[in-house]
Amino acid sequence: MIKLSIIIPCYNAGNYIHELLDVLYPQLTDECELIIVDDGSDEPFKTDYKCTVIRQENKGASAARNTGLDTAKGEYIAFIDADDLVSDKYIETILNKAKTEEFDYLYMSWRAFGGWNMNVFLKSVDDKFPPFNLCVWNRVYKRSMIGDVRFNTKKACAEDAQFIRDVKEEGKKAFIGEYMYFYRADAKDSLTKRARAGKVDTTRIVYYYPEVTEDMKYLIDEFAELDKDVEVILMTKKNALPELVNHAMVITPQLITGTELRGEYTPLFQKVDKPLKTQVLIYVSALYAIGGIETWTYNFCKSMHKYYDLMILYDKKIDETQRRRLLPFAEVVKNTNKPITCDTALNCRTALVLPKNVIYKHKYMVVHTCKMRSEWEIKDKADNIFVSRAARDSWGLDGDVIYNLTQPSKPRKALLLVSASRLSWEKGENRIITLAQMLHNLGILFTWLVFTDSEPKTIVDGLVYRRPTMEIKSYIQKADFYVQLSDQESFCYSLVEALELGVPVITTPLAVLPEIGFKEGVNGFAIPFNVQECKNLLEIVNSDLKFEYSRDNDKIVEEWRGVLGDTTPTKSRSLKAGCVYCAANIEFKDARTGKRYQAGEVFQMDEKRAKKAQKQGFIDILE
Repeated sequence: MIKLSIIIPCYNAGNYIHELLDVLYPQLTDECELIIVDDGSDEPFKTDYKCTVIRQENKGASAARNTGLDTAKGEYIAFIDADDLVSDKYIETILNKAKTEEFDYLYMSWRAFGGWNMNVFLKSVDDKFPPFNLCVWNRVYKRSMIGDVRFNTKKACAEDAQFIRDVKEEGKKAFIGEYMYFYRADAKDSLTKRARAGKVDTTRIVYYYPEVTEDMKYLIDEFAELDKDVEVILMTKKNALPELVNHAMVITPQLITGTELRGEYTPLFQKVDKPLKTQVLIYVSALYAIGGIETWTYNFCKSMHKYYDLMILYDKKIDETQRRRLLPFAEVVKNTNKPITCDTALNCRTALVLPKNVIYKHKYMVVHTCKMRSEWEIKDKADNIFVSRAARDSWGLDGDVIYNLTQPSKPRKALLLVSASRLSWEKGENRIITLAQMLHNLGILFTWLVFTDSEPKTIVDGLVYRRPTMEIKSYIQKADFYVQLSDQESFCYSLVEALELGVPVITTPLAVLPEIGFKEGVNGFAIPFNVQECKNLLEIVNSDLKFEYSRDNDKIVEEWRGVLGDTTPTKSRSLKAGCVYCAANIEFKDARTGKRYQAGEVFQMDEKRAKKAQKQGFIDILE
């Protein structure tokens, strides 16, 4: 029958664990089993000693101990760290204690070596370990007392403390006064040292209050929630809530490191930055406002973030718009040369080498360009992934081809707005600028063509100023809205032209609107003269109008004839058959007729000859 199971998690422990086994192995009996869990060491652990060796992917000390617990058969459980040592009477003393004294958990004296002068010598069963010494290696548990309790794999540090709290240690206690355990303080790259140097992905939240009073019971629930995922330490001189020890280490004020300080400020706290770690790192060096790598990076992150933790690494600059649109899918980090660990690194710049501070398991060079100059070369030595066969063939290199990801979702519609007006106070220049800024604030995409002979005072993204054109109707016809923001108009031809073309309008509440056939919510919208008071701008631009508009030009002609009289022209201006009206662009002599035309002169010309002359730049054909 197995009386004692010893569980040793091992990760790159090197010679340390062999030194430990040299001490342990001679002590082994049939009543004791030794379980070594190799937690994904770079070189698989091997030993000639008779013991159970379980190899698993690297998951951390907690997962390794849990594997040991799931495997153990002993009545009692002991834990030893691979880089520490034990007494040459370790097993014998524990087994004798188990045979002579009934206990649920056992405390053992320990001391440090390797530069740290620290020891904990127990003199009675009532002695307690110091608050910081919440470690499982100085305890032996009855397996039935542990039950289903396991180490929290979310924690890289302080998992011992939570395990001890979860087991509760409320049963029968025993102790061993002799030094049974020896903690190695100078172990290279130990978990403790890596945590203090900020190389371990762990979170330690330190609370500091000079005094914790009874009215601070909210801390109980707060600590309990945090204790599920992170290490919690409370520093205080006086604690009126003893139940806090169920979820945190409670200590007197002293120098301490951590990733975050809460409560009150104290100079005793020293911040340690968390190490950067991800599954897939994308090195771009820089991201600009537009570009192929920029588009690839966004599409890749948007498509792949559901499968991997992603990090964008840059060291030069990044366009703010690019950064904002990437943040929902990836961490965006400026390189500070601190270590960054990843499973896979993707270098997107053929002219650059991946920064040396990036530690990776796999590296790929993603080639986004064709080789267009003979002196170009791919500087980073890695497996190549080309974005097309054309790119791969241009370099003449081996590598996989993976085409660029795209986002086939339908893009948002961008509004086209048109205005034709002088830029002056009475024509609403300030309103145009204000309304454009309001559209931006609402996240509405738009291009606003303003045809004007005035110089704009203010440039706003989306506003495009054009010189006036006689072809304004062609632009209005393509618009989503025609916009007129004047103080007053006596008729406003451009509004009428838009309505006649079936284009809805956005306008200030001009007095003339009813006369020209404007109908609110039917063929357009009137917004306040103070355009900032328009609270339904989003609804207006997204509206679906049942457009209605009509004008009776024949009636207006008759009204004018009633004023001017019923007469007949004496000069004919009818167009000759096969001819078109033309306007001379320059002074020239017609080679066929011998007639000389002045620049700007309007005349008739045979349509075929006119088209040829227009191509040569002599004339423009008029409607």
